[in-house]
Amino acid sequence: MTQTNSITNTPQIPVYTPIKNTTSFKATKTNQPENEVDSFIKQQEQARKKARNQQRLNTGIQLGVLGALLLSVGFMAKQMGMFKRFKLEFKDLAKELSLDEMAMPKSQQEAAKRITNFVEHHDKIVKMGGPEGSSILFYGPPGTGKNTFAYAITKKFPNAKFVEMDISKMNSKWHGESEQNVLGTMEAVIKEANKHPDKKYFVFIDEIDSVMMQDNGSNAKLSQDILNAFKKGFNDLTNKENIIVMGATNLKIDPELARLEGKVLDSAMLDRFAEKVLVDLPTKDQIKLAITNYYKSPKRTDVENALKDINNEKLDKIAEFLAERKHETSFRKLINGILRPAASNKEYSTDAIMTIDDLIKSIVNNKNNLNITDSELQKFLDSLK
Repeated sequence: MTQTNSITNTPQIPVYTPIKNTTSFKATKTNQPENEVDSFIKQQEQARKKARNQQRLNTGIQLGVLGALLLSVGFMAKQMGMFKRFKLEFKDLAKELSLDEMAMPKSQQEAAKRITNFVEHHDKIVKMGGPEGSSILFYGPPGTGKNTFAYAITKKFPNAKFVEMDISKMNSKWHGESEQNVLGTMEAVIKEANKHPDKKYFVFIDEIDSVMMQDNGSNAKLSQDILNAFKKGFNDLTNKENIIVMGATNLKIDPELARLEGKVLDSAMLDRFAEKVLVDLPTKDQIKLAITNYYKSPKRTDVENALKDINNEKLDKIAEFLAERKHETSFRKLINGILRPAASNKEYSTDAIMTIDDLIKSIVNNKNNLNITDSELQKFLDSLK
C-alpha cells in the first residue's frame, strides 16, 4: 500500500534497504579418495625412481670391480714383464784374450780362420753360393773356453758389438713370459742392427741347449712353445747380414746322445747352424801354453823364469800328466784349481816367488778335484825326480 506525505499530500515510494549478510563461508579441505589412474601413475613414478637409484648403485659397483680388476691385471702384467723394455747391454771385451793369445789346437785355429773369413767376406761368399746367415755352435766339455773363443773371434772386428744372452735368466714361472723374453731380446738386437748396418753384432747364447731341447714329459707344451719362439727369433737374427749368432753347449751335438733330464736336442734346430766347432779338453801343448801365458802376464812379476819357459822339462811333464783324458783338466780347472791356489796357499814372505815346485804342490793338494788316484800321483811325482 502506498503511503502519502501528510504535509505535501504526495504519495511516498518505499526504499529497498539490502540486508547485510553476517554469515561467513570458509573453504574446508575434504579427504576425497584418489581415483585408480592417479594411484597407478604415482606407483609408476616411484618404481622408476627406485630403478634409477638401483642402476646408479650397480654402475658404481661395476666401476669399482672393473677398477680393481684393471689394477690386478696391471700388477700381474708388471710381474710377468708384459710392459718390459728390452735394453741391450754390450760386453766390454778389452780385457779378454785375442785369438793370438789363446792356446788352441790346430782344428780350432782352422775353425777360427773359417769363421772370421766368413764374417769379413760375407757378401762375396753369398754371391758364390754360400749360406746367407751367420751362425756357429761351440760344443764340448765344461770349462774348455767356449765363451773365451767367442770373445776372441769378436775382437777380430774392432767396431763390433757383443751381446750376451743369458737364457737362464729368461725362464719364468709365468705362462708365455719365457717366450716373450727370448723374442723381445732378439727383436731388440735386430732393431739395434738396423740402426747401424755398418757394424757387426755378435750375439752369444750360452747354454743354448736350454732352449733347444725337446721334452716329452709333463712340461712338453711349455718346452715346445719356448723352442718355437726361439726358432723364430733365431731365423730373424740370422737373416740379418750384420748379425752373427754364436751358441755354446756342454752337451754332445748328436741328438741321440745329447740327453738331459729326459730331454733331447732338437735335430731341426741343430741343422740351422752353419758351423759346428768342437772346443775340447786342452792338449798337452795347450796346457803348456796356457801356463806360460798365465805367468807371463805383466801383473805377475814374482814368478821364476822356469814357469814362463815353454821348453822347460818339468813343465812339459806336468802338462803331459794333466792332459790325460781321465783327469778331465779343462782350462777352468787348470786356472781355478791349480794356478791360482798355488799362489794363495803359498807361505807368505816379502821375498817369496812362485816356483814350479809350488805348482806341483798345488796339483797334489787338488788331486781329488782332478780325478787323480794316489798311485797315479805317486807315479807322476817319481817321473819328476
